[in-house]
Amino acid sequence: MKVDDDTQKALLLFNRRAQAAEAEKAAKRRLSKAIAAKDEAAEELKRAQNRGSDAEALSEADSKWREAVDVWQRLRDGEEVVEETETTPKETTPEQDAEVVEETETTPKETTPEQDAEVVEETETTPEQDAESSATPEKEE
Repeated sequence: MKVDDDTQKALLLFNRRAQAAEAEKAAKRRLSKAIAAKDEAAEELKRAQNRGSDAEALSEADSKWREAVDVWQRLRDGEEVVEETETTPKETTPEQDAEVVEETETTPKETTPEQDAEVVEETETTPEQDAESSATPEKEE
């Protein structure tokens, strides 16, 4: 189907506007999530303060709250924020570690006698190749 230039331009404009609308919706969703995370972190900090938690728990709650506020402010100001996922190492048992090692070990690939013969044929030289290699002296530097 042939599309004329005006129709093509209109389609491109429509697609750009649709993409912009989707991006705006996604930004609003991220901002809403950031607001919820900020509010939750603030509540957690208040609970820790009211319980009289130890300094470490207060520090952790305060850190989470400050991070949530920072993300919220950056999203509010229109910055792109890459959401970080926690990368804590997963605890494994020695048996699980052994399974991983077994899965990753490589074993030599088995070949058939025909395949072995092909490799030998590829590496063998013909009498002409032998004569050429012995006729041209190698230069020593």
